[in-house]
Amino acid sequence: MKTKDDKDPLSSLIGSGKENERQKLAELLAPFIIIDGDSKEFYFKDAFTQVDNNALKIELLLAAARARSLYFNEQDGLTAQEIIILSIMPEGSVKTTLRKLFSIEHRIKQSGKRYILPSYRIPEIIKSLTKK
Repeated sequence: MKTKDDKDPLSSLIGSGKENERQKLAELLAPFIIIDGDSKEFYFKDAFTQVDNNALKIELLLAAARARSLYFNEQDGLTAQEIIILSIMPEGSVKTTLRKLFSIEHRIKQSGKRYILPSYRIPEIIKSLTKK
């Protein structure tokens, strides 16, 4: 069995995928959301409230849920009811947007009653935000 060899060109590919995901999540969320260290609740910065795209708001919120799950070792995702309680948009808009993101555009996934942002969406969202 071969041990880690810095001379091996493939050694530059070895690392932690989770570390990369954490970095991308922090980069994406820093302008928009703060997660309270004690209560684990989301607090929204002005930039989040200025987002006028409901789909983007939900994707940012699901990204925050993923960050919270990674940091605090909790279950990933949010239910529709949890999103509604946060009052980021009217209840009907939450349900319609979740249905659109999940069933029509396939930009989010569902695990039981929880909606989850797939890891591949994180860099896509960052790229779409940097275009603006």
